[in-house]
Amino acid sequence: MPDVDLDALRGRSVVVTGCTRGFGRVLVSRLAALGARVVVSGPVDAESEQLAAELVAAGGEAVWCPGDVTVAAQVDGILATAVEVFGRVDVWVNNAAYETPGMARVLDFPAEVWERTTEVNVLGTGRGTVVALRRMLLQGHGVIVNVTGRGDDLRPTKFSAPYGASKSWIRAFTRTLRAEYRASGVNLVAFNPGIMATPRMQRARFEQPTVEQERTERQMEAVVRVLGDPPEVAAEALVRFLASPRARTAKELRLITPARVVRGVSGEVRRRVRKADG
Repeated sequence: MPDVDLDALRGRSVVVTGCTRGFGRVLVSRLAALGARVVVSGPVDAESEQLAAELVAAGGEAVWCPGDVTVAAQVDGILATAVEVFGRVDVWVNNAAYETPGMARVLDFPAEVWERTTEVNVLGTGRGTVVALRRMLLQGHGVIVNVTGRGDDLRPTKFSAPYGASKSWIRAFTRTLRAEYRASGVNLVAFNPGIMATPRMQRARFEQPTVEQERTERQMEAVVRVLGDPPEVAAEALVRFLASPRARTAKELRLITPARVVRGVSGEVRRRVRKADG
């Protein structure tokens, strides 16, 4: 992305759900460092309170509130906090997500995994979008970013069906609402952060893998090694996007591009050459 004026984020009121860990934590910390006024929320109050205190101690503007997106009243409370403290909400990022624990075939996932994935990824994203959209329509402006991921392109997500299906739903939902409210001054954006090399990604394993499942594990390890980036990369990309005029018009931001694939494959080739020479 061309150079953008990151100072454009200063003073903006930004909500990031599920931001006490991982990508969300990196994102909200970067936004606060750039002068955005951020609302910190997550399902664990103590974590939200601590992170907000750290951001304030570092010179940022931050407030925390309960933020379990499976509880409608708490989602309403996130918006109420943003409006009460900062007067408005300029950007709302639906980042809260639940990833299936380990990998399994569809029939091997217990019902609670399906339910939890739907509650957080589907209903949670839906609630956040609707709450933010209502407020932004009154304001006449705003940007809603819904985080998608593997599966949003309708390709099979073998051994993680609940997660992949939920991300497909988020992308379709986002594109539909964007079409419905195109002329409203509110933009809805689907953001696919690509593959983030997080501990959770690296822990994905079968308990007693079959030959096919072992092959899938090796493939996943290779994909993460070749195309994976730390969360800071995706966070910086989204920050720069939000600071640019594109945030008001673009329908999607996807970080897995042909150029990224070429760069990843080239790096893997160099790694193998060094290993062979070593």
